[in-house]
Amino acid sequence: MKLAAIDIGSNSIKLAVVDAAASDSFAVLAREKDVVRLGQETLRNGHLAPSAIERAATCIKRFQSIAEARGAEAIIAIATASVREARNSAEFIKEVERQTGIRVEILSGIEEARLIGLAASQGCGGATNINIDIGGGSTEISVFRDGLPLSLFSVKVGAVALTERFLPNDPPKSKELSNLKNEIRAAFERPARELRGGRWHQATGTSGTILAVGAVLRSRLATDTERKNQAAQPAEAEIALSQLARLNTDLASMNIAERRSLPGISSQRSEIIVAGGQILEGAMRALGMNVLTTCDSALREGVIIDRLRELEAESLPPMPDFSDHKLRGVHAVGRRFGYEEAHSHQVARLAETIFDSLAATENLTRHQRTLMSAAALLHDVGYHIAHESHHKHSLYLIENSELTGFSEAERAVIANIARYHRGSPPKERHLEYASLNTADRETVCRLGAIVRVADALDRSHDGRVSELRCTREGDILAIQLRSALDCSNELREAELRREMFEQAFQCSLSFSARTTKAKRA
Repeated sequence: MKLAAIDIGSNSIKLAVVDAAASDSFAVLAREKDVVRLGQETLRNGHLAPSAIERAATCIKRFQSIAEARGAEAIIAIATASVREARNSAEFIKEVERQTGIRVEILSGIEEARLIGLAASQGCGGATNINIDIGGGSTEISVFRDGLPLSLFSVKVGAVALTERFLPNDPPKSKELSNLKNEIRAAFERPARELRGGRWHQATGTSGTILAVGAVLRSRLATDTERKNQAAQPAEAEIALSQLARLNTDLASMNIAERRSLPGISSQRSEIIVAGGQILEGAMRALGMNVLTTCDSALREGVIIDRLRELEAESLPPMPDFSDHKLRGVHAVGRRFGYEEAHSHQVARLAETIFDSLAATENLTRHQRTLMSAAALLHDVGYHIAHESHHKHSLYLIENSELTGFSEAERAVIANIARYHRGSPPKERHLEYASLNTADRETVCRLGAIVRVADALDRSHDGRVSELRCTREGDILAIQLRSALDCSNELREAELRREMFEQAFQCSLSFSARTTKAKRA
């Protein structure tokens, strides 16, 4: 399968096209990069200028042509800090879709860290790998073990943003550098604190800034040892903290023209490399890293690996493993807000049973099942704020929580599914629902209806329904509850909540209960 990924960053937009046999086996057919500077001024004023949007759309259109010429069957476009921080991000997404037909997904900082870490751990890392990625608007840190995330951080310091904010002069003045270093030092306090005492087999660094630093240091080393012939260089380079510190001192004393003359530093990179180098030095000092290895795999590759894993999962029966890392992140959010764990698990279990009975005839996917399970687990977290209108509070908390493994668009779908587990069904006047695209609205209506019924079937909050039997004949779906206890409350509540389900699946619901023998202790 041929896939393309477009990474819309604060400094540059990048394309990768691959021919994949599996998520861990693919050949890169094309790589492209264009420095668009979407984050220029945007990261400072929080607004994407029309000219910046047009530059980005033009670039994406060109990359689309390249991907299609290479035979890409799907193009995945993701945006990071600049679009994430912009107040008019919806305008950007709409304009790109209008010009190209490509729907851009905005990544949260943590999701960006996960995808970059996934690429680095698979492409360059050891059994346990820590990776640093310096973007234009943020820096992501990830720790992976055996392909799974252990710790993820997104720190709001980036090479473009800090250059604009702290370095107006060229070369920068000593006071400007001092203020820059203080900002970086403060920004890395939390990840340094949380990773203190951590161990890893490999430390890697991704992104254009780190690759450029590695190229300069490798060139310096080659000069110092008076290399006799110009042998081909490996893609990776080692960056020692001591060498980086000396390089940063030199970079800060140069003007743009002098920095541009260094091997590995492009014209555009020369403008932001001082801040980028200081961020890398600050991160390495904070995390106790004496050396790291550069890695050419980054966000584009992580997006492709993640999508290929999803496609592989879709070929399996519609039941995700309990160990699914996405659902483990959901449990962590639930515990943070003190969710009623036994009830949430029961609702998720009942919802999954109903979902599985409909999956084949209603073309429901494994990915949708994961979204629904996440919403079912978190449907009551709104109680953390207040009992009244807790379903609306659930929506707010989910939308504003970091859900590892889910994009911002997926998080919005999960939040809306949870919101409609009770109360009125979706309406156009509900702003969060109205902001979804047509496909996501349909997903919310269908999956929200399932969670709504499942929640009713645990009305007593004691897990009394031990089993569900779902059978469909024509336009009637019969749901039989099996329990050793009286289920009249559950049956009554399910009858009250049937309408949204019947509209979503164009069927009639029938509920009954069968008494089973209680299991002996």
